[in-house]
Amino acid sequence: MLTVNVTLLHGTIRATSPDDLTVTGAPDPGDWPPSPARLVAALVAGDGTRERCRVTTGAELALFERARPPRIHASARVLASHLQGRYVVGNWLSSGAVQEYPARMAVLVRPGTRVCPDDPRLAYVWEDLDPSEEELRALSARAARVGYLGCADSPVQVTVSRRFDPSLAPETVWEPDPDGDRDLPVPFPGFIEVLDRAFDEWALRRARRAWFRTERARYRAPGQPLRSRSEAAWPATIWLRFEESLPGRAALRTAEALKAAVLDLYQRYVAGTGEVPALLHGHGLEGRGYQLAQWLTLPEVGHAYARGRLHGAAIMLPRGVEREVVEGVRHAVWRLRELAISGTRSVRVFAHTGEARPWAANPDRWRRPARRWVAALPVVHERRRRHGPTLEDVAAWCEHAGFPRPVWARCSPVPLLPGSPRLRPEEVFRAREGTRRPYSYLEVVFATPVAGPMVLGRARQYGMGLMAPVREDGRG
Repeated sequence: MLTVNVTLLHGTIRATSPDDLTVTGAPDPGDWPPSPARLVAALVAGDGTRERCRVTTGAELALFERARPPRIHASARVLASHLQGRYVVGNWLSSGAVQEYPARMAVLVRPGTRVCPDDPRLAYVWEDLDPSEEELRALSARAARVGYLGCADSPVQVTVSRRFDPSLAPETVWEPDPDGDRDLPVPFPGFIEVLDRAFDEWALRRARRAWFRTERARYRAPGQPLRSRSEAAWPATIWLRFEESLPGRAALRTAEALKAAVLDLYQRYVAGTGEVPALLHGHGLEGRGYQLAQWLTLPEVGHAYARGRLHGAAIMLPRGVEREVVEGVRHAVWRLRELAISGTRSVRVFAHTGEARPWAANPDRWRRPARRWVAALPVVHERRRRHGPTLEDVAAWCEHAGFPRPVWARCSPVPLLPGSPRLRPEEVFRAREGTRRPYSYLEVVFATPVAGPMVLGRARQYGMGLMAPVREDGRG
């Protein structure tokens, strides 16, 4: 075992997120928890590499390249403060004077976000590493020379140990999990060489971080439930939030606009002259329709003041999707800045990066386990029934979506949740829809709590049939 303990000496850290949103002008949530790649890069800087090493040989750094992602003990409760850009004195000669420095000029600095956790301590635990005494001494020497993580005004103290001491770290744990909802940059084979190339390019004043290879690992945040059978069927979900809310009646149009925009960006920046995967658009797809991507919109429902307005969206990719496709969709979404929706105004779109509000765009709103689930958007029936669907019909819908059979269900022609929009047929079915089925607002109860997100019925590819968990006290 190898444990690296970190203490934020000022109780805060200023470091941009791995997506570098600051340069786009979008709010940046900051890097929390600080990624393993950032920590290892700080250890590399502690004594350099190659001929720049002074107290070590640099061979000890290879440990991190072959290790699995570490467990991270870090606070789950943080406050983020978005800082304003400011001008500082540039470190090169120029005419004139600035801030009482002769022959200098001012340079705009984009400081990003300062994050303040409720516990300033962190611990990175690599269970599979067993360093030798020489490697441990070298890593300890590097750790002692690390002055800060992120920006230079985020001083830290770093120590290295063979064991993990629970008293030196928070109880909350970020676990490596392929099904987690947070991805963090991690070291990989060749990581030190990439850092060396980045340093060489920076020394020539021509480096950009986007030029260099990175790899990420998925993490499960503290308190995030284990994935349900439905989530196993949908292993990758990309969550988005809108800068301004949209009318709930535009749910279908918004889902269609999101799909069209992402497919266009995927074709232009990912596929190029190749083909967009069929699971994204559905044309020529062999097999069952459950293998299609689902494009969801997220309405505000479930409380007394809910108005059913759309605060975000999500893209659910099915089981069996290749990693390259998932990363391609993420890349396309990263380039998505604005969504143009017919019949209403355009809206700016941002990737969800852990913001608690708005609640309707928070993934926890739709994932948390519950026995009772109620339709936020109407469910299109999979079959016609003269007297409406039976419990067996609803159980089949649930099983088709990867959920257990419910013990009770009811359908209603009117919404059952406060704020749930009452949609007309033209707002539920696409213009080119062939055979139309009945639709209604569904409520189901399971024997044991079930985790979401849950989308039921025939039209779930465009988000119809989105279900919201309801707590035992009836609150959404």
